Amino acid sequence: KQWYQRRVRGLMSDSPIMFLGMEGVDPMFVGTVMTFISGVTCALVCVLGYRDITLSIMGSSTKSNYYEREQDFQRRLNFYRCTDSVEVGFSDDYYGDKIKDLTDYRYWIRVQQIKHENSLKAKEVQKSDS
Repeated sequence: KQWYQRRVRGLMSDSPIMFLGMEGVDPMFVGTVMTFISGVTCALVCVLGYRDITLSIMGSSTKSNYYEREQDFQRRLNFYRCTDSVEVGFSDDYYGDKIKDLTDYRYWIRVQQIKHENSLKAKEVQKSDS
C-alpha cells in the first residue's frame, strides 16, 4: 500500500514538468493543426497562382514578352501539327502537352512530320487505287 501511495503522490505532484506537460497538449495540437492548414493553403496559392502572381509582380513588359512567346509557341505548334493523319491514338501528344524542353519540341516536330508523310502516302495510294 505504501508503494501505491508513493506512486500516486509522484503522479499528482505540483511539479512544473507535470503541469507544463499536461497543459501543453492543447496548444501543441492547435499549433500543429494551424501550421498544417497554413502550409497547405500557402502551397496551393503558390502552385495555382504562380503565373498570375509572378506576372503581376514583374510588370507589364514581362507580361507582354511572356504572352508573345506563348502565342509564338502555339502558332508553331499549329503550323507543324499534322491534322489529316489517320493514326491518331490515345498516346499521341496532339496538343504538345508533353513538351518540356527543346529536345521534346524537336521530337514532337519529327513525329508530326512522319505522320504528315504517312498521311500523304496514304492519300497517294487511295488516288492510285481509284
